[in-house]
Amino acid sequence: MSELPTDCDVGFKEWSGVCEALASGRQTLILRKGGIAEDGGVFTPEHRAFWLYPTRLHEAQQGLRDEPSASTPGPTDPLIVPIRSLAVVDSIHHLEREDALDALETFHVWTPETVLKRFHYRRPGLWALGVRVWTRSQATELTATPEQLGCKTWVWLDPPLATSGLAPALDDAAWLDRRGRLLAAIGSNETGGRPA
Repeated sequence: MSELPTDCDVGFKEWSGVCEALASGRQTLILRKGGIAEDGGVFTPEHRAFWLYPTRLHEAQQGLRDEPSASTPGPTDPLIVPIRSLAVVDSIHHLEREDALDALETFHVWTPETVLKRFHYRRPGLWALGVRVWTRSQATELTATPEQLGCKTWVWLDPPLATSGLAPALDDAAWLDRRGRLLAAIGSNETGGRPA
């Protein structure tokens, strides 16, 4: 299975409810409008591995089908960020047709309205990143720096966080099953790529 780096210095800011779904294995997909670069004709994400950096920014507007679990409440200080899960990109697909979105519903916790809004933002299309998530029960609590605040996707973590002690959110058999179903749902008619 995917080899983990020994440490990682980049965080991916995402709604806290989505980070929780990824960490629990209920979600294995990240939908992105941008943040994809083309290198030698192959589409790749900006980062192959990244920490999930939960944010409560716009939390009232999250548009999730699942409510965040009451068993994992967020910190009371909004500047404290619990980092406990690392996502590793496994597959990359560009979705060009709106009718392809329904088949992905079992792989994420966003509402159909949220996904459609992202798909049609600026121009139709959406990137789908299949990710395997590794997590630990005890979060590393970081104090958000001024550079990490606001509406940005990628943030730098200094010093990098070690990945020792992480365990897969889904065991190998469950992950391979889910990965196969995701690739079948996306289909071969969408633009695809492999992570760098």
